[in-house]
Amino acid sequence: MSAINNYTDITAFLVASDVDISMRFGDFVIFQWDSLKVYNCLDTIPFRKHFFEITYQQEGHPVKLDHFIFSGEGDKIFFVSPYRLQSCETGGTHSVKGFTILFTPEFLHPATAENYRQRELYLSDFFSHPELVLSEKTTAVFSELFSKIHEEYQQRDNRFSRAIIRHYLQILLLLARQYAEPEHTSETAVNNRPQEIYNRFMNLVQQHSLQESGVKFYADQMFLTTKHLSTTIKAISGTTALRIIHHARIHHAKSLLRQTGSSITEIADALNFENPDYFSAFFKKHTGITPLKYRQS
Repeated sequence: MSAINNYTDITAFLVASDVDISMRFGDFVIFQWDSLKVYNCLDTIPFRKHFFEITYQQEGHPVKLDHFIFSGEGDKIFFVSPYRLQSCETGGTHSVKGFTILFTPEFLHPATAENYRQRELYLSDFFSHPELVLSEKTTAVFSELFSKIHEEYQQRDNRFSRAIIRHYLQILLLLARQYAEPEHTSETAVNNRPQEIYNRFMNLVQQHSLQESGVKFYADQMFLTTKHLSTTIKAISGTTALRIIHHARIHHAKSLLRQTGSSITEIADALNFENPDYFSAFFKKHTGITPLKYRQS
């Protein structure tokens, strides 16, 4: 299996990326690309971060996120949730301008561990689509907001900075939802038990679907019966828990096919399939084409 780097710690990721910045908080950082002498694109090796990223791009380089490829052109914001496969194109010369924010869910929602687990997927709702293309009006709004967050992060003698930054970040996420989905003006209710179960299930699928394909695993993690979990997921989402797991596994497979040179056998093994033929049949059933055809496309 080709190398895939995993970064569970923000500091370790910054070191690997040659981002020379002093961390003020262990669970949050913002840096401005313009001020960096070097931005190392990690040598195109695919990687996964176990924390959130928000990047405001004015100019950049082409990047790969899962099975999508984004150009470095135009004003846009990227919302990257944990565990997504990333790499970037380093060929050619690219001027890099903008800001990047990295943070853990605990930074935005400081609370008990249980409450954090329930709300983590609510946070992920903002990251359902990774790219928000900005108009001239929205560019001005977000440019000012990122600048304010960056300025506050540098105020090391202000003991209120952490709370101020957290509120700025919440405003940023709410504005992103407003501009991305203007037709949806009401907040999704999350303070009920079925929704909490759905949120927790989706977060577990995001973390474990590379290896775990059965509903029972997720039910056991949540101390629920398989029937209770399946009924709840169906009621909330309109689809089955198993179909959600299968969709996540296909998503992972596409990412590995697009971003790595791993063989079909290696990818089948990484996704815990019994053999490559079973993986190929599964992939074709859900996508209509074979893994090899998908890679070639």
